Amino acid sequence: MKTEFLMVKGDITKDHGVDAIVNAANTSLLGGGGVDGAIHRAAGKELLAECRMLNGCKTGRAKITKAYNIPCKYIIHTPGPVWNGGKSNEEALLGSCYKSCLELAVENGVRSIAFPSISTGIFSFPLDKAVKIAIGTAKKFVEDNPDKLDVIKWVLFDDNTFNAYQNELNGWNDSGEKSVAGNDVKSKKVICFHNPNEENGYLSNWYMSDFMIDGIKFSSLEQYMMYMKAVTFNDMESAEKILSISDVEEIKELGKGVKNYNDVIWNGVRQIIVYNGLLEKFRQNIDLREQLIATGDSILAECAVSDKVWGIGLSVYDDDRFDLTKWKGRGLLGFALMKVRDELAV
Repeated sequence: MKTEFLMVKGDITKDHGVDAIVNAANTSLLGGGGVDGAIHRAAGKELLAECRMLNGCKTGRAKITKAYNIPCKYIIHTPGPVWNGGKSNEEALLGSCYKSCLELAVENGVRSIAFPSISTGIFSFPLDKAVKIAIGTAKKFVEDNPDKLDVIKWVLFDDNTFNAYQNELNGWNDSGEKSVAGNDVKSKKVICFHNPNEENGYLSNWYMSDFMIDGIKFSSLEQYMMYMKAVTFNDMESAEKILSISDVEEIKELGKGVKNYNDVIWNGVRQIIVYNGLLEKFRQNIDLREQLIATGDSILAECAVSDKVWGIGLSVYDDDRFDLTKWKGRGLLGFALMKVRDELAV
Protein backbone atom coordinates (compact mmCIF):
# COMPACT_ATOMS: atom_id res chain seq x y z
CA MET A 1 0.00 0.00 0.00
CA LYS A 2 1.31 3.44 -0.93
CA THR A 3 1.82 5.85 1.98
CA GLU A 4 -0.56 8.81 1.82
CA PHE A 5 0.74 12.29 2.60
CA LEU A 6 -1.84 14.75 3.97
CA MET A 7 -1.91 18.37 5.13
CA VAL A 8 -4.65 19.75 7.38
CA LYS A 9 -5.07 22.99 9.29
CA GLY A 10 -6.08 22.53 12.91
CA ASP A 11 -5.17 21.56 16.47
CA ILE A 12 -2.90 18.52 16.71
CA THR A 13 -4.36 17.56 20.12
CA LYS A 14 -7.75 16.78 18.55
CA ASP A 15 -8.84 13.52 16.89
CA HIS A 16 -7.07 13.18 13.54
CA GLY A 17 -7.57 9.45 13.11
CA VAL A 18 -3.90 8.56 13.59
CA ASP A 19 -2.06 6.10 15.81
CA ALA A 20 0.48 8.67 17.02
CA ILE A 21 1.06 12.40 17.12
CA VAL A 22 4.43 14.11 17.34
CA ASN A 23 5.25 16.66 20.01
CA ALA A 24 7.72 19.41 19.13
CA ALA A 25 9.27 19.18 22.59
CA ASN A 26 12.19 20.73 24.41
CA THR A 27 15.09 18.60 25.61
CA SER A 28 13.65 18.24 29.12
CA LEU A 29 10.42 16.68 27.74
CA LEU A 30 8.61 18.36 30.64
CA GLY A 31 6.45 20.76 28.67
CA GLY A 32 6.83 24.31 27.45
CA GLY A 33 5.08 26.76 25.15
CA GLY A 34 3.36 26.40 21.80
CA VAL A 35 2.61 22.86 20.58
CA ASP A 36 4.53 21.34 23.48
CA GLY A 37 2.45 23.11 26.12
CA ALA A 38 -0.81 22.38 24.29
CA ILE A 39 -0.05 18.66 24.11
CA HIS A 40 0.88 18.44 27.79
CA ARG A 41 -2.27 20.29 28.81
CA ALA A 42 -4.49 18.11 26.63
CA ALA A 43 -2.87 14.82 27.66
CA GLY A 44 -3.04 15.51 31.39
CA LYS A 45 -0.74 15.11 34.38
CA GLU A 46 -0.04 11.45 33.60
CA LEU A 47 2.01 12.49 30.58
CA LEU A 48 4.26 14.70 32.67
CA ALA A 49 4.75 11.85 35.17
CA GLU A 50 5.84 9.46 32.40
CA CYS A 51 8.10 12.10 30.81
CA ARG A 52 9.90 12.62 34.12
CA MET A 53 11.05 9.00 33.87
CA LEU A 54 12.61 9.44 30.41
CA ASN A 55 15.56 11.62 31.50
CA GLY A 56 15.06 14.09 28.67
CA CYS A 57 15.94 13.71 25.01
CA LYS A 58 18.71 15.05 22.80
CA THR A 59 17.95 17.48 19.98
CA GLY A 60 17.23 15.54 16.78
CA ARG A 61 16.28 12.32 18.57
CA ALA A 62 12.87 11.03 19.74
CA LYS A 63 11.16 9.20 22.61
CA ILE A 64 7.68 7.69 22.84
CA THR A 65 4.99 7.78 25.54
CA LYS A 66 1.34 6.92 25.93
CA ALA A 67 -1.13 9.57 24.75
CA TYR A 68 -3.42 9.54 27.81
CA ASN A 69 -6.30 12.00 27.20
CA ILE A 70 -5.35 12.73 23.59
CA PRO A 71 -7.31 10.53 21.10
CA CYS A 72 -4.48 8.37 19.74
CA LYS A 73 -2.24 5.59 21.05
CA TYR A 74 1.12 7.33 21.36
CA ILE A 75 2.90 10.66 21.55
CA ILE A 76 6.36 10.75 20.00
CA HIS A 77 8.43 13.58 21.47
CA THR A 78 11.30 15.17 19.53
CA PRO A 79 13.28 18.31 20.48
CA GLY A 80 13.86 20.36 17.34
CA PRO A 81 16.86 22.62 16.79
CA VAL A 82 16.84 26.32 17.63
CA TRP A 83 17.78 28.28 14.50
CA ASN A 84 21.15 30.00 14.88
CA GLY A 85 21.65 31.21 11.35
CA GLY A 86 22.48 27.74 10.05
CA LYS A 87 25.79 27.68 11.90
CA SER A 88 25.00 24.85 14.31
CA ASN A 89 24.04 21.93 12.05
CA GLU A 90 20.37 22.90 12.39
CA GLU A 91 19.24 21.49 9.04
CA ALA A 92 20.70 18.05 9.71
CA LEU A 93 19.23 18.04 13.22
CA LEU A 94 15.76 18.88 11.90
CA GLY A 95 15.99 16.06 9.37
CA SER A 96 17.05 13.76 12.20
CA CYS A 97 13.94 14.77 14.18
CA TYR A 98 11.64 13.55 11.41
CA LYS A 99 13.65 10.41 10.70
CA SER A 100 13.87 9.48 14.41
CA CYS A 101 10.12 9.91 14.84
CA LEU A 102 9.33 7.76 11.81
CA GLU A 103 11.77 5.04 12.92
CA LEU A 104 10.25 5.00 16.40
CA ALA A 105 6.76 4.87 14.91
CA VAL A 106 7.57 1.81 12.80
CA GLU A 107 9.29 0.10 15.74
CA ASN A 108 6.07 0.46 17.76
CA GLY A 109 3.67 -0.71 15.08
CA VAL A 110 2.34 2.77 14.28
CA ARG A 111 0.70 2.88 10.83
CA SER A 112 -0.39 6.53 10.84
CA ILE A 113 1.34 9.57 12.31
CA ALA A 114 0.66 13.32 12.54
CA PHE A 115 3.42 15.94 12.78
CA PRO A 116 3.34 19.63 13.69
CA SER A 117 5.77 21.99 11.96
CA ILE A 118 8.84 21.24 14.08
CA SER A 119 11.07 24.19 15.07
CA THR A 120 9.32 26.86 12.97
CA GLY A 121 7.62 28.46 15.99
CA ILE A 122 9.59 30.00 18.84
CA PHE A 123 12.73 28.17 17.65
CA SER A 124 12.59 30.39 14.51
CA PHE A 125 13.68 27.79 11.94
CA PRO A 126 13.00 29.39 8.51
CA LEU A 127 9.74 27.99 7.17
CA ASP A 128 10.93 27.64 3.57
CA LYS A 129 13.84 25.46 4.68
CA ALA A 130 11.80 23.50 7.23
CA VAL A 131 9.10 22.36 4.79
CA LYS A 132 11.67 21.00 2.35
CA ILE A 133 13.46 19.08 5.10
CA ALA A 134 10.19 17.76 6.60
CA ILE A 135 8.63 16.44 3.41
CA GLY A 136 11.92 15.42 1.82
CA THR A 137 12.94 13.37 4.87
CA ALA A 138 9.52 11.71 5.05
CA LYS A 139 9.57 10.87 1.32
CA LYS A 140 13.03 9.33 1.62
CA PHE A 141 11.96 7.31 4.66
CA VAL A 142 8.94 5.91 2.82
CA GLU A 143 11.10 4.98 -0.17
CA ASP A 144 13.52 3.13 2.12
CA ASN A 145 10.74 1.55 4.19
CA PRO A 146 7.88 0.65 1.82
CA ASP A 147 4.56 -0.60 3.24
CA LYS A 148 5.50 0.42 6.80
CA LEU A 149 3.21 3.46 7.10
CA ASP A 150 -0.27 4.14 5.73
CA VAL A 151 -0.53 7.86 6.48
CA ILE A 152 1.92 10.66 7.24
CA LYS A 153 0.04 13.83 8.09
CA TRP A 154 0.97 17.38 9.07
CA VAL A 155 -1.47 19.25 11.31
CA LEU A 156 -0.68 22.94 10.92
CA PHE A 157 -1.97 25.79 13.01
CA ASP A 158 -2.05 28.82 10.70
CA ASP A 159 -2.62 29.68 7.04
CA ASN A 160 0.99 30.64 6.27
CA THR A 161 2.40 27.37 7.51
CA PHE A 162 -0.35 25.29 5.94
CA ASN A 163 0.15 26.97 2.55
CA ALA A 164 3.90 26.44 2.69
CA TYR A 165 3.60 22.71 3.42
CA GLN A 166 0.77 22.20 0.91
CA ASN A 167 2.71 23.98 -1.84
CA GLU A 168 5.78 21.88 -1.12
CA LEU A 169 3.76 18.67 -1.18
CA ASN A 170 2.05 19.70 -4.43
CA GLY A 171 5.46 20.29 -5.96
CA TRP A 172 6.50 16.74 -5.08
CA ASN A 173 3.21 15.27 -6.26
CA ASP A 174 3.14 17.07 -9.61
CA SER A 175 6.74 16.80 -10.75
CA GLY A 176 8.75 14.81 -8.23
CA GLU A 177 10.87 17.88 -7.59
CA LYS A 178 10.90 20.22 -4.63
CA SER A 179 8.84 23.37 -5.03
CA VAL A 180 9.45 26.80 -3.54
CA ALA A 181 7.30 27.10 -0.42
CA GLY A 182 4.74 29.85 -0.67
CA ASN A 183 4.29 31.86 2.52
CA ASP A 184 1.84 34.36 0.99
CA VAL A 185 3.43 37.09 3.10
CA LYS A 186 3.22 39.82 0.46
CA SER A 187 -0.51 40.13 1.01
CA LYS A 188 -0.10 40.47 4.79
CA LYS A 189 -0.26 43.81 6.57
CA VAL A 190 2.91 44.70 8.48
CA ILE A 191 2.42 46.37 11.88
CA CYS A 192 5.54 48.13 13.11
CA PHE A 193 6.63 49.18 16.59
CA HIS A 194 9.73 50.45 18.36
CA ASN A 195 9.62 52.79 21.36
CA PRO A 196 7.09 52.09 24.15
CA ASN A 197 5.68 55.65 23.99
CA GLU A 198 5.00 55.51 20.25
CA GLU A 199 2.35 53.84 18.10
CA ASN A 200 1.94 50.14 18.97
CA GLY A 201 4.38 50.71 21.82
CA TYR A 202 2.64 48.06 23.94
CA LEU A 203 4.44 45.47 21.79
CA SER A 204 7.86 46.75 22.90
CA ASN A 205 9.89 44.89 25.52
CA TRP A 206 10.38 48.26 27.23
CA TYR A 207 6.64 48.85 27.70
CA MET A 208 5.76 48.96 31.40
CA SER A 209 3.32 46.14 32.21
CA ASP A 210 3.41 44.09 35.41
CA PHE A 211 3.22 40.30 35.31
CA MET A 212 4.19 37.42 37.60
CA ILE A 213 6.26 34.32 36.82
CA ASP A 214 7.19 31.75 39.50
CA GLY A 215 6.08 34.15 42.22
CA ILE A 216 8.33 36.99 41.01
CA LYS A 217 6.84 40.28 39.82
CA PHE A 218 8.30 41.90 36.71
CA SER A 219 7.58 45.43 35.52
CA SER A 220 8.48 44.88 31.87
CA LEU A 221 9.48 42.13 29.47
CA GLU A 222 12.95 43.69 29.34
CA GLN A 223 13.33 43.19 33.10
CA TYR A 224 12.24 39.56 32.82
CA MET A 225 14.58 38.91 29.87
CA MET A 226 17.63 40.46 31.55
CA TYR A 227 16.82 38.76 34.87
CA MET A 228 16.68 35.38 33.12
CA LYS A 229 19.91 36.16 31.29
CA ALA A 230 21.64 36.71 34.64
CA VAL A 231 20.06 33.57 36.13
CA THR A 232 21.08 31.49 33.09
CA PHE A 233 24.74 32.30 33.79
CA ASN A 234 24.38 32.05 37.58
CA ASP A 235 25.12 35.76 38.12
CA MET A 236 22.70 36.16 41.00
CA GLU A 237 24.20 39.51 42.05
CA SER A 238 23.16 41.03 38.70
CA ALA A 239 19.83 39.22 38.85
CA GLU A 240 19.00 40.84 42.21
CA LYS A 241 20.03 44.29 40.95
CA ILE A 242 17.87 43.89 37.85
CA LEU A 243 14.86 43.00 40.02
CA SER A 244 15.43 45.99 42.30
CA ILE A 245 14.92 48.64 39.58
CA SER A 246 12.33 49.31 36.90
CA ASP A 247 14.21 51.75 34.65
CA VAL A 248 14.59 49.80 31.41
CA GLU A 249 17.73 51.60 30.28
CA GLU A 250 19.52 50.73 33.52
CA ILE A 251 18.20 47.17 33.28
CA LYS A 252 19.55 46.88 29.73
CA GLU A 253 23.00 48.03 30.86
CA LEU A 254 23.04 45.54 33.73
CA GLY A 255 22.09 42.82 31.27
CA LYS A 256 25.04 43.71 29.06
CA GLY A 257 27.37 43.20 32.02
CA VAL A 258 26.20 39.74 33.12
CA LYS A 259 29.16 37.66 34.30
CA ASN A 260 30.13 34.32 32.75
CA TYR A 261 28.11 35.19 29.63
CA ASN A 262 28.37 32.72 26.74
CA ASP A 263 26.93 33.81 23.39
CA VAL A 264 26.33 30.27 22.13
CA ILE A 265 24.36 29.28 25.24
CA TRP A 266 22.30 32.50 25.22
CA ASN A 267 21.49 32.13 21.52
CA GLY A 268 20.10 28.69 22.30
CA VAL A 269 17.73 29.74 25.09
CA ARG A 270 16.84 33.37 24.48
CA GLN A 271 13.88 32.73 22.16
CA ILE A 272 12.24 30.33 24.62
CA ILE A 273 12.77 32.79 27.49
CA VAL A 274 11.28 35.69 25.55
CA TYR A 275 8.34 33.61 24.35
CA ASN A 276 7.51 32.48 27.90
CA GLY A 277 7.75 36.05 29.19
CA LEU A 278 5.60 37.47 26.39
CA LEU A 279 3.00 34.78 26.95
CA GLU A 280 2.58 35.80 30.59
CA LYS A 281 2.76 39.53 29.86
CA PHE A 282 -0.18 39.31 27.47
CA ARG A 283 -2.03 36.57 29.32
CA GLN A 284 -2.05 38.52 32.58
CA ASN A 285 -2.84 41.96 31.08
CA ILE A 286 -6.26 41.65 29.49
CA ASP A 287 -6.21 44.99 27.66
CA LEU A 288 -2.83 44.21 26.09
CA ARG A 289 -3.99 40.72 25.16
CA GLU A 290 -7.03 42.12 23.35
CA GLN A 291 -4.85 44.61 21.45
CA LEU A 292 -2.47 41.84 20.40
CA ILE A 293 -5.24 39.50 19.24
CA ALA A 294 -6.83 42.40 17.33
CA THR A 295 -3.77 42.53 15.06
CA GLY A 296 -5.23 39.43 13.37
CA ASP A 297 -2.83 37.75 10.99
CA SER A 298 -0.65 40.84 10.43
CA ILE A 299 3.13 40.55 10.44
CA LEU A 300 4.58 42.21 13.56
CA ALA A 301 7.95 43.92 13.16
CA GLU A 302 10.19 45.69 15.67
CA CYS A 303 11.73 48.56 13.71
CA ALA A 304 15.07 48.77 15.51
CA VAL A 305 17.87 49.92 13.20
CA SER A 306 20.78 48.65 15.30
CA ASP A 307 19.14 45.40 16.45
CA LYS A 308 19.35 42.81 13.69
CA VAL A 309 18.40 39.89 15.93
CA TRP A 310 15.15 40.91 17.63
CA GLY A 311 14.52 43.79 15.24
CA ILE A 312 14.40 44.07 11.44
CA GLY A 313 17.36 46.45 11.10
CA LEU A 314 15.15 49.21 9.64
CA SER A 315 13.55 52.30 11.16
CA VAL A 316 9.84 53.08 11.46
CA TYR A 317 10.38 55.70 8.74
CA ASP A 318 11.94 53.37 6.18
CA ASP A 319 9.53 52.34 3.40
CA ASP A 320 11.36 49.01 3.09
CA ARG A 321 9.97 47.96 6.49
CA PHE A 322 6.82 46.71 4.74
CA ASP A 323 8.80 44.37 2.44
CA LEU A 324 10.12 41.29 4.27
CA THR A 325 12.61 40.59 1.48
CA LYS A 326 14.34 43.88 2.30
CA TRP A 327 14.60 43.42 6.04
CA LYS A 328 18.18 43.67 7.32
CA GLY A 329 17.47 41.84 10.57
CA ARG A 330 15.81 38.58 11.67
CA GLY A 331 12.86 40.20 13.47
CA LEU A 332 12.69 37.51 16.17
CA LEU A 333 10.65 39.63 18.59
CA GLY A 334 7.88 40.13 16.06
CA PHE A 335 7.71 36.44 15.25
CA ALA A 336 7.65 35.54 18.97
CA LEU A 337 4.76 37.97 19.42
CA MET A 338 2.88 36.34 16.55
CA LYS A 339 3.28 32.93 18.15
CA VAL A 340 1.97 34.28 21.45
CA ARG A 341 -0.95 35.78 19.54
CA ASP A 342 -1.72 32.39 18.02
CA GLU A 343 -1.60 30.75 21.46
CA LEU A 344 -3.87 33.30 23.14
CA ALA A 345 -6.38 33.54 20.30
CA VAL A 346 -7.41 29.88 20.68
